[in-house]
Amino acid sequence: MSEQPVGGKSTTTIRDIARVANVSISTVSRVLNGHPHVDEDTRQSVWKIVSELDYPMSRVRGQTVRNTHTMAFLSNMVGDVQETVDVNVSGIELAIVNGAQSIFHQQQISTHIFKSNITVENIDKLIRANNIDGLIYLGGIYNRDVLRWMLDDGTPFITAGAHAYPLNVTSVMANYIQGMEFAVKHLADLGHQRICLVNGPYTTNTSQEKYQGLRLSLSMHNLPFDDYQVTGDNWFGSEGGYIATLRLLAQSRPIDAIIYADDGMALGGLKALREAGRKVPDDVAVIGFHNYEYAKFADPALTTIGFDMQMMGRLAAQRLIALMNGERNDHYVMTVPTTLIVRDST
Repeated sequence: MSEQPVGGKSTTTIRDIARVANVSISTVSRVLNGHPHVDEDTRQSVWKIVSELDYPMSRVRGQTVRNTHTMAFLSNMVGDVQETVDVNVSGIELAIVNGAQSIFHQQQISTHIFKSNITVENIDKLIRANNIDGLIYLGGIYNRDVLRWMLDDGTPFITAGAHAYPLNVTSVMANYIQGMEFAVKHLADLGHQRICLVNGPYTTNTSQEKYQGLRLSLSMHNLPFDDYQVTGDNWFGSEGGYIATLRLLAQSRPIDAIIYADDGMALGGLKALREAGRKVPDDVAVIGFHNYEYAKFADPALTTIGFDMQMMGRLAAQRLIALMNGERNDHYVMTVPTTLIVRDST
């Protein structure tokens, strides 16, 4: 039974009902909102628990998500769970958060942003302590044990930034394979034959997508694939791009174009190429990914693959709200289209 605070006001949430009834939170939402597509035995069981737990009837039927739910953003870090603010989330994650919050704020849904060493224990504690009803899991690396636990727990969630294959969960991501096709076609049209990839860590789903996209695109344009791929040692930062480019140049293989998995990596790559006496784009053409604001101020200005990061957040928020409203629980991957922004580096 749930606690009763001073004054007798019930603190029961739909999460409590779902746990006791052994159904998902979205199933409880469908019952409370009168959706017809619920098994009758399940419906009666949920209503029985609603009565036993003294759930406030003012929230039943006709309720909307905006007055009853709290959403959370999860971002990976090392250490204990901690709540943070927007400025401590950067890059793509910040854009996704901003896009999602534009939808949540319209619906008057409260949100929290947490950085965490994302483990089952930490996320269980976070959800229970903060009465979190839905989650957007940010980034390109996901703890599969956490995803399986959330699926079993019935916690509605979306992964934003990458897919979660082979698990069957709803994800929002950029169409990286399409972006790589745009990059390779552009380079091929300019006459480049030896195109290589300085990729991010292969542990990230996005790096795998870019690698697959490169192989597919080279094949489509009848260009050789010699496994010209190195990975950055410092995630997607400029230092990783710099070190990886030096390693690539040390292989003494013919290279006339490099695609970088991230604009920050491309900045480091430009520095390495200058130090090696390679002119961009005369000797080596360079393309980045993500179209960060600083890309147009690089020397030379960076050709890059861009996409609407805030749209990813808006799509994630809209889908999460739909799940909390008790709509269909089908899982699918939503992809945001990419575009090629041509500047001076190609």
